[in-house]
Amino acid sequence: MHFDAAKVEKSLVGELFQFDTCRNLGSLCFYYFCRDKNTSVMKKQWNKILLLTTAVPFLFLGCNKDTESKFEVNSDAYIIRKNIDGEVKSAAAFYVYANQGISSATVTPPTSGGGPIELGKSEGSSFTFFKEPSPADFKVQSPTAGIYQFDVESSEGVKIQQMDELEIFNLQMPQITSAAYQSGSSSLNVKWLTVEDADGYVVKLLYPDGKIVFISFALTPSTSEFNVSPSSGNWMNQIYAGEEVLLHVQSFIYDSDATLADNIYNIGEIAIAEKEITWGQ
Repeated sequence: MHFDAAKVEKSLVGELFQFDTCRNLGSLCFYYFCRDKNTSVMKKQWNKILLLTTAVPFLFLGCNKDTESKFEVNSDAYIIRKNIDGEVKSAAAFYVYANQGISSATVTPPTSGGGPIELGKSEGSSFTFFKEPSPADFKVQSPTAGIYQFDVESSEGVKIQQMDELEIFNLQMPQITSAAYQSGSSSLNVKWLTVEDADGYVVKLLYPDGKIVFISFALTPSTSEFNVSPSSGNWMNQIYAGEEVLLHVQSFIYDSDATLADNIYNIGEIAIAEKEITWGQ
């Protein structure tokens, strides 16, 4: 399922009103917003800048202010793909987002996928719990497809059980064709080959230790070029000439049943292309 990112961005103008902490979690990076206390759900809008862990990208910004609304949860299980030692490998990532503080969250894979997996709290916000794959979790074989059961308990003791289907799309990684530094504008021009079926792309820079330097906004499916510049996205850390960084161009796709109203909770896969560069050269 594909969406017109330009229309989505336009529909969000004027709707951003509050955000607080962020963290490099993994995969697509979203701005996470709270609604007024008299409404029932949290408003997480697609200002879609994708972030990521050492593996991929999604930045989640949570609200620290508790609301008086009913405890509501959105859960997501999706696949991250990347090239490791010349082989395409994949692993599953899990997220739970709520409109109030979470005290605990677990996810149970389908029958053949093992027992419950504990999710950890996002640094700086109890509204998001997650588990990103470690390097050892990436395998040539895709994660187990099927229904994943999320069990979530709020800080007030309210329990919710929710299901999410993990689908296998075999989304391809973009091929980075060039990354040229422009000294006159202090920018990096990045080009890549687009991926069939991708719903969009995110460009980011990371230090070798995984710390995020730069994250672009979500780019449309037809985009094949982007300039990393002082004004083109979100700078999380400073960078200096001569520093070694990793360039990521990430494609992503939504679940097959995702809609414009809920696609932020329904990521299907993220595929990451990586290139080592020296800033300023």
